[in-house]
Formats: sequence, structure tokens, C-alpha cells
Amino acid sequence: MAITDIAYVVFDHTDLAAAERFYTDFGLKVAYRTEEEVAFRPALARGYCYVACKAAAPGLRAIAFSASTRGDLEVASHFPEASAITAIEREGGGEKVTLASPDGLPFEIVYGIQPYDELEVRAALVINHGRAKRRHGEFQRPPMEPAPVLRLGHVALLTNDFKSNFEWMQSRLGLRPTDIMYGKDESDLVGAFMHLGGAAEWTDHHTLALFPDPDSRMHHISFEGMGNHWMRRQGWRPTWGIGRHIYGSQMFDYWFDPEGNIAEHFTDGDLVRPGTPPALVALDDESLYAWGPPMEPADFVGMAARHKPTTDESGQGRA
Repeated sequence: MAITDIAYVVFDHTDLAAAERFYTDFGLKVAYRTEEEVAFRPALARGYCYVACKAAAPGLRAIAFSASTRGDLEVASHFPEASAITAIEREGGGEKVTLASPDGLPFEIVYGIQPYDELEVRAALVINHGRAKRRHGEFQRPPMEPAPVLRLGHVALLTNDFKSNFEWMQSRLGLRPTDIMYGKDESDLVGAFMHLGGAAEWTDHHTLALFPDPDSRMHHISFEGMGNHWMRRQGWRPTWGIGRHIYGSQMFDYWFDPEGNIAEHFTDGDLVRPGTPPALVALDDESLYAWGPPMEPADFVGMAARHKPTTDESGQGRA
């Protein structure tokens, strides 16, 4: 089975109003709102990509990927750990199969969710390069406002059993490795960046990443778009960034939401052809970023274990 895209993530939040403040400042738009949950959408013609559910304690509820056909949903329903096909009881409808990874993380395979219409956004900035000047008499003065998030791009997970989860991501989701990371030597495989294995000619360098850690859990969710200055002006403090990664090449910044979940902005990422043979790469101090504020790989992984940020009087999270 080959999934076509990452669809959405669902998190439990103790304060829906605080979640809404953060994710709208981050660049998402409210898709719908009920007493029990708030769903957010990106600017492209997609369904909701982040759902915040009212709960007594924070936590991850689901990571959802889109099946290419309903037949693929049927296939997924026959996996030993999968549920039957059930209706999605949210705006946009659709159907889903739920299943758990070897680490017990909650996944959903979904099909038939109705997308929202694409939102109007400003045109991309025209860049004057050293040898090519394309902007003549035009000034770069975009308005100070939340920079629109175009789409949900990827999730990064931490695992203490790379082999089992690596095989599961391929057999259940059809993901394929772009880069496989090794530790002490090339026989010590510890992580991977994985791309969609569907029919698209080109796809993101990774839609899911696996990093090693004794405690299996979500590390971060990543959205295409950049809005660092606006976030800072609203009182949110960055966790790390701005910088540029090595594997995937994205420019990035990372933020804690009010519950301590890590959300990343990214732009200018690499593309690969599905099924491209993977590279074997080192997971070392030089592999995390090409430039940016100092960060060790162990500290980057450890960001996901920090306690919930404190909250100021406005309800905005402080790292």
C-alpha cells in the first residue's frame, strides 16, 4: 500500500483557547470550532491538518496519512493490528482505519476527506541573485502578519526500536528511506528519513523521520511556511532557529506550543523521486544543521522531553 500524503495530527490540549492563539499566530487558519475541539487548516486546498481536542491532560491522539484509493483503505483494514473501516466524525467526512506502530503510537489511514478551497496568499518574493537581478524598482516589504502555512509536511518520531519501526513504516505506510542514519559504524543503523512511495514524480525528502531515543514518542510536527518575526512579536519564544538542516536542506525554526509540543516551520526543502536508493549517512555532531544557533544532536532529541512551558497572563507559552 502506498499512501499519498500526510493528512493531519490530533493532540489533546488542556486549553483550547491557548492552542488557537498559538496555531493561528503560527500561520494556520481555524477550519471549524466546537466545544470539544478546534481544527486548523493550511492555505493549500487540503483538509484540516491539526486538530486540538479538549482533554484533562496533553498528549498525542493520532498521526493520519491519506490512502490513494479506498481499496488501499481496505488493504489497511486487514493488517493484524488494524481496526475495521469506520466513519470520521468530523467536518469533511471520510473514513479511516486505526492502527498502532510497534512503539504503540496511534496512526490512522484515511480516505475521502473533503478538502477546503485554497486560500489566497501573496505571491512568492522575487529574489535578486548575485548574477541574476530580477527585481527592478520593486521593494521587499511584506506586511507584518502571520505568514500562512501552506501544508503539513512531516512528523519526526523518537524510537528505542529502530529496526521494527523502520520495517513497519515501509510495510504499513509504503514509506521508503531517503537517508538511513548510522551510529558508531555503518552496521549500527539507528534512524532514517523516509519519503512517500506513491505515484508522484517528485516528493519531499522526508514525510516521516525516525530518531533514536530510549523513550519512544513524538518529537515534532513540521509545516511548510516561515513566520519567525511575527511569532516573536506576539511573545512566543523560539526553541531553535532560524537555521538550515543538512538532510532535507530545509530552512527551519522550532517552537513549543502551550502544551510543550514542538512545531516546526520549514521552507526550501529537497525533493526526491520515489524509490530513490537510500544513502547511508552518519548521525554525528555535524549532521544536524548547516548553519544556525548552536545545537547538539542529543539536545535536539531532548527538546521533546522538556516540561510544559510556563504561561504568562495572556496565556501564551514561554519556552
